Amino acid sequence: MTEDACPERWLGRQAVVTLPEHIDRSNAGRVREQLLLVINRGAAVLIADLAATVSCDYSGADALVRAYHRAAASGTELELVAMSDVVRRVLRLSGLDRLVSVY
Repeated sequence: MTEDACPERWLGRQAVVTLPEHIDRSNAGRVREQLLLVINRGAAVLIADLAATVSCDYSGADALVRAYHRAAASGTELELVAMSDVVRRVLRLSGLDRLVSVY
């Protein structure tokens, strides 16, 4: 795993990817690629863990939306864990909270 990669844990075909504290245009591409890689590896369930994420801009939301589209096409269930009000607001404004389960 590279220094810039998001840590991932697997339990069978379920993967949890821990996302960074801040997601913005400087790292959204890396976040997107990490999520897509996990989907491409055959995850049945992908949990994007944003519990420690305190800020997420439009590019971060776009990365999550793109991961959702790939997951849907691949038959992977995408779930999000978000604690920050700011992150939950971004998920709501992007409409992602209507497409995936947010815990």
